[in-house]
Amino acid sequence: MKKTAIIISFFLSILLLISCVCPHPRPMTNIPPEPQLPIAPKTVSPLPEIVTMDEFTLIGKEKDFTQETMKQIPQMWMDFMGQEDQIQNMASDTEAWGVSYNMDYSGSSMAFTYFVGAEVTSTDFVPEGMIVHVVPASKYAKFTHYGSLEDLSITYYYIYNKWLPQSGYDTGDGDELELYDERFNPEGINSEMFIFTPIK
Repeated sequence: MKKTAIIISFFLSILLLISCVCPHPRPMTNIPPEPQLPIAPKTVSPLPEIVTMDEFTLIGKEKDFTQETMKQIPQMWMDFMGQEDQIQNMASDTEAWGVSYNMDYSGSSMAFTYFVGAEVTSTDFVPEGMIVHVVPASKYAKFTHYGSLEDLSITYYYIYNKWLPQSGYDTGDGDELELYDERFNPEGINSEMFIFTPIK
């Protein structure tokens, strides 16, 4: 009897050990599927590069616009290009920046300030008719826009209405940036330019 009790005790110990070591089945949970990336149009890189940029300084021209008047922006670029050679201490002779800030959605039409300029290493000299604008440090989603500027609205629609809502980011407080360098050709279908969307 004593021997039987020892054997039973031994088997109970083994069963207890197995129950502790073996994983218990877990109840099934409703795990949501990973969000599907939106299908990007051919005008834009589907996934941006996330970058953090330090503060930098531009010299150029500034003007306020609304949705109704923003068609005048190309003329603003023409005016800037006509004076660009007057800017001294340029950080690069192949880059130009378009900057949007002071965004106002309170009225019936979006209003904003647009700046066209070049990065400089010194503001000792500012050409007549131009001003200094300091771009604050910020985190950005950097997209590439491919092709004509006529399709730029398609790219912006994708960024703000498709990519951003499912990205896990919110719109940041920094300036909206456009970078034009030697890869940009206003008349070429193989043109490339870059959009920096502030995020947080």
